[in-house]
Amino acid sequence: MQNARLGRRAGDPVNQTERRRSPRTVVHFDEIVRLELRHPVQLLEISQSGILLGCQAEVPVGARAQVRADLAAALPFSAEVVVKRYHVKTGPRKTAALGTQFGSMDDRSRRHLEQFLLRGKA
Repeated sequence: MQNARLGRRAGDPVNQTERRRSPRTVVHFDEIVRLELRHPVQLLEISQSGILLGCQAEVPVGARAQVRADLAAALPFSAEVVVKRYHVKTGPRKTAALGTQFGSMDDRSRRHLEQFLLRGKA
């Protein structure tokens, strides 16, 4: 089968004329690569152990993500979360609820989370 774009047939050696500005390199060993994508999310609930997020993207259970927010518009917060539950809500917008559990979190974010949760109890 002719591949017009590359000017070669399937199974033929790679065309020797390189048109790229920098050539590709084939990787012959296991390499760990992360592709981090940003998705807008809605904070639905928060607790000491995790966050319930609303999201329109499909995120698999077990996925890890970094969540950043300003709690109460003044408390910077950042934590790694792991998706523990994924539930698609019915409706026209196909929003999913992501139940997450906190992973690593710096001390400042932990303090800000505690302050935010105490304000919610008052």
